[in-house]
Amino acid sequence: MALRDGRFENPVSESFGRINPSIHVDRRLFKEDIRGSIAYAGALGKNKIISREEEALIVGGLSEIEKEIEEGGFPFSEEDEDIHMNVERRLFEKIGEAAYKLHTGRSRNEQIVLDEMLYLKKATSELDRSLKATVSAALGAAKGCVEVVVPSYTHLRRAQPASLAHLFLAYCHPLQRARERCSDYWKRLDRMPLGSGAVAGSALGIDRAYLADKLGFSGITENSIDAVSTRDFILEFVWICAEACTTLSRISEDLIILSSEEFGFLRLPDGFCTTSSLMPQKANPDALELVRGKSSRVTAALVSLFTLLKGLPYSYDRDLQEDKEPMFDAADTTLSVLGVVKGIFEGLKVNEERIKLAVEGSGDLIFATDVADWLVRRGIPFREAHRTVGKIVGFAVKEKKGLRELSVGEYRRFCGLFDESVYDLFDYRRSVDSHDVPGGTAFTRVREQIGTLEKALKRGEDLGAGSH
Repeated sequence: MALRDGRFENPVSESFGRINPSIHVDRRLFKEDIRGSIAYAGALGKNKIISREEEALIVGGLSEIEKEIEEGGFPFSEEDEDIHMNVERRLFEKIGEAAYKLHTGRSRNEQIVLDEMLYLKKATSELDRSLKATVSAALGAAKGCVEVVVPSYTHLRRAQPASLAHLFLAYCHPLQRARERCSDYWKRLDRMPLGSGAVAGSALGIDRAYLADKLGFSGITENSIDAVSTRDFILEFVWICAEACTTLSRISEDLIILSSEEFGFLRLPDGFCTTSSLMPQKANPDALELVRGKSSRVTAALVSLFTLLKGLPYSYDRDLQEDKEPMFDAADTTLSVLGVVKGIFEGLKVNEERIKLAVEGSGDLIFATDVADWLVRRGIPFREAHRTVGKIVGFAVKEKKGLRELSVGEYRRFCGLFDESVYDLFDYRRSVDSHDVPGGTAFTRVREQIGTLEKALKRGEDLGAGSH
């Protein structure tokens, strides 16, 4: 029995038929769809809309269908349009007329929202676990190089000495914030939409609290029109994915640069590199380049969803059929690239000898800010100190000298406060340790950050751990 048989005399046109089905996409939601239908059968039985015998028949048939799909023996059909109608058709083939009672008082408008929410609860839990694992891997890399001093960079130019661990920890924090976003998002996702009907709510007194409990939701949606037409819960999930992938892309760019022959600070694990089809000496960072490239897919998914939704009237519109591909692609892509970055941090090697040569080869100009701070501590306003040290740097460059090679007399040409103690500044470890404020790169502060992140990773149970 086709849905349109009651209203229309003619079949779907050939051209419409090519774009009408969504089963090639939404078949991924079969577990969620069957889970929702089993719960709904229970609600119908509870209200005596179907008998307990019919409820048992429906639940048994749905369980068999789930097994068929899992084992690859389910006969999917484009004529049945979507996962909902495919399951209903197969249920009728198995149990007869009782199958058609399952949809009593229920609309596909609410059914698909429930399926998507159930899917996203699972996907968000997986995303949180994957983020946690990637943060843990980067944290492990940081713990091994707390006292490795590297030049830090702004504008991709050498700035000030810093702990290499401080850089790795800079990668951990935004990924940890992405976990916090998952946790905050969960509160809005955890609202059960079933019972909203097509637009106006159920007319059969369906027990929505019962359904929420059966399906592992902490509450229910509060407006039936909003419930069936909103997709902000998908937008928010994809936004979290896009933000995380943007961070992963930036991390990838750093690791590509720092592992290049010109830098040589890091060595990537062989398992995440490829060679050239022509040049056998190459060890190309293809895995990181793919992370960088695939992040654009997730950004595109977010943009496509915004574009899809921005002109739609309330309530349900068929345009919303197009929400699932960007949702699935964002989830799949983000989880896959997180696994890559995690694996790279677990196998990353630090070349301390090359880093030491680079630090020492930076020259004394990397200490220019330390010299300015030295003047500030002696009462010189910072802008004046900055200008004075800028003149000293210009003089040193012109004379082809390092800052430590200038005499006290030469320093005093620019400011009479200089004395022999200025030479104490030209020590890389001292410079790093001078940034001794919470969040700074001083070695003790870096260890504090590590401890804070370790506690954050251990705190609380995984998202969804308490769901049914």
